[in-house]
Amino acid sequence: MTPATNNFREFETGNEFEPKVPIRFIGSATPVSDFLQLYDNRKTRENYRLAISAYLRCFNPGTFKQPHEIDPHAVIYLRELMGGRNYHHDLRMAGNIFSRSYAPMTANLYLKATCVWLEDSGFPLSRRERSRIFVSLPPARAATQEIELKRRVFQEMYFELPEHIGVLLLTLTGSGMRLGEATKLLKTDLDETQSRTAVNIRAETTKTKTARTTYLTQEASEALDDYFASRKDDDPRVFPFSPLTAQYHFRKTADLLGYGNPDPATKCRQLHWHMTRKWFISRFSLAASKDIAELLAGHEGYLAASYQRYTRKQILKQFKKAEREISILR
Repeated sequence: MTPATNNFREFETGNEFEPKVPIRFIGSATPVSDFLQLYDNRKTRENYRLAISAYLRCFNPGTFKQPHEIDPHAVIYLRELMGGRNYHHDLRMAGNIFSRSYAPMTANLYLKATCVWLEDSGFPLSRRERSRIFVSLPPARAATQEIELKRRVFQEMYFELPEHIGVLLLTLTGSGMRLGEATKLLKTDLDETQSRTAVNIRAETTKTKTARTTYLTQEASEALDDYFASRKDDDPRVFPFSPLTAQYHFRKTADLLGYGNPDPATKCRQLHWHMTRKWFISRFSLAASKDIAELLAGHEGYLAASYQRYTRKQILKQFKKAEREISILR
């Protein structure tokens, strides 16, 4: 396979896993606009702007009417935080206001977006602090009662699926990619020149329209090599079939194994492709950095800032550290 250009930003550092200094917008006359420039997607920028505007209005009601007027107020607010203002208290207060003013999903999204802005501005939140802030919010929607994420379930699925879908399953559980991203991969997107196969995901194939690189576990790389060797076609795609084909076989196999029952409340299936991403992030986070798990999986709030905080060497080291946890066939 032809090596592809790696899109991780390189940093010179003597410490192999020391996050870079958080991006700080304090001192800027346009701290929100500067933050928004980290995101290429216009809709994402607008959603963040609306969320941060709603947050600042909690403390300055009626002082500005349009989201584009937000920067002067953000300057004042960040200056107050530097002076010791308690932003944990502010976030809890905003959560209460959001829960009364917006639909549950919007309230959750606005609060999460504000947390990302504050963290990237140099005001971090621990996992415990986040839990305290979000505990009073109503659930965004009824949660589907999914099957517990166990290695045995994915193993059973792998051995019952047709070969090409089984290889896709190992690829997703071992990389954190979305189904749609994997089915748009080209062989030239794979780089086997490193100690783990790098997958360079093109911006036009991602949900966020932001290019990124992830890696494959050794079991996924070996399965892909065997799959390529067995193919008789010249198709440049890694997986020459559609997401609908993958959905069909996944559902058929889940039904065969007794995992296809829908949740009575939401009518959604209790085992589905998106659970491979949940597996990747949750298992990776048990052994290594959760930030890097989210980054590799392409969660938008982590992409822009995290690529500037960690070197490629740091990210790959964390991937290897988590590899045993995310592997299915070990």
